[in-house]
Amino acid sequence: MDSLLADWRKQIDKIDEELINVLAKRINIVREIGKYKKENGIPPLDEKRWQEVLKSKLSKACLLNISEKFIKKLYEVIHDHSLEIENKN
Repeated sequence: MDSLLADWRKQIDKIDEELINVLAKRINIVREIGKYKKENGIPPLDEKRWQEVLKSKLSKACLLNISEKFIKKLYEVIHDHSLEIENKN
């Protein structure tokens, strides 16, 4: 295998590891938010907040030349999973 390709793959593997660690941190915070919302009678979904977050991420994607369609799908998955976690608490 080409050493350049192998190096790129190692870089991707390292970044993937970082992504998983960051997602784990995010999920832990979502669990805490879910507990707080349940204790305080706050519904899991805050549509206004969700729209603000999505708009912000799509703007950032545009600045970084990342597909807005991709980022929208990614954040919809993240958001759906977060709501599942919040609903379980």
